[in-house]
Amino acid sequence: MKTTNIPIYIMYLWAALVLAACTGDDDAAWPEGGVPLELYAAVEGYSSANAQTRATTENRWEGGERVMLWIIRGDGVMNMVDNFSVKPDGKLSVSGMEYNWANLDEEKKIYGKYNSLDSTSFSVQADQRDKGYQDSDCMAAPYFYITVTSPDKTLVFHHVTAKVVVHLKAGDGVTNDELRTTTVTFENLACKGGSVDFSNGTAEQVTPGTDRITPNEVTPAAADYVRTVRALLPPQNMLGRKFVKIVIGGKTFYYTPAAGEANFFSGKMYEYRLTVTSEGIKNIDMEEGGGTWQPVE
Repeated sequence: MKTTNIPIYIMYLWAALVLAACTGDDDAAWPEGGVPLELYAAVEGYSSANAQTRATTENRWEGGERVMLWIIRGDGVMNMVDNFSVKPDGKLSVSGMEYNWANLDEEKKIYGKYNSLDSTSFSVQADQRDKGYQDSDCMAAPYFYITVTSPDKTLVFHHVTAKVVVHLKAGDGVTNDELRTTTVTFENLACKGGSVDFSNGTAEQVTPGTDRITPNEVTPAAADYVRTVRALLPPQNMLGRKFVKIVIGGKTFYYTPAAGEANFFSGKMYEYRLTVTSEGIKNIDMEEGGGTWQPVE
């Protein structure tokens, strides 16, 4: 009896599933409590998180980072969730049935923010040595719409800060040893950023202020340079402001950006190559990186 009943049962189950599909009765096979929401996180300019994308300031997820997501369900209810965590392969994980897919036809609107739990703005650290540099990296993922059957469920995070890199070379009257121990700071700027635009993952420019940033040291320095320092800034225009401050041998020198060298925007990298002499800063060269900023080797 058992050997004859098993195939009959399977046939009945198969017929029920076919009937549900033909009649459009999707709820008949929908799991109780819905289908779990699965998402991935990538950073702009890199391959999909599903293919092991790495992020953060050095374009790598360490694993365990927290991101805030806004999830608008098909019924219009919004959940602001700050306990999503990122796995090393970019997968976002969270528990909670309220985020599950309610049915096959539901569409969700989702956007997100990394390294800042303030929903409207962000700030960078004044001391960016060591951990302060990483803690200043804020990213925003523009909103997108997905369903349970969407082939790609990847939130693409954009760096909302600008990255400023300064390479220093010793000139006349200055030795390499003197330059290695000199004090370098970024002056007369604003550490508090403005509002984030979740339609494109950028931040508005703010008015520079009176804040000072102690930059992060890159070791080793770039080829042919004695020092390389870097910092993350809110977008702002430093035109005509004393910006890079160098104190060496009892003297203080400033680099003041000119037109075309001072307008900082979200997700861009700005590199300054400066030669420090006993009389001041010479041989100034500036480059603006295209696309999202890259790690400085």
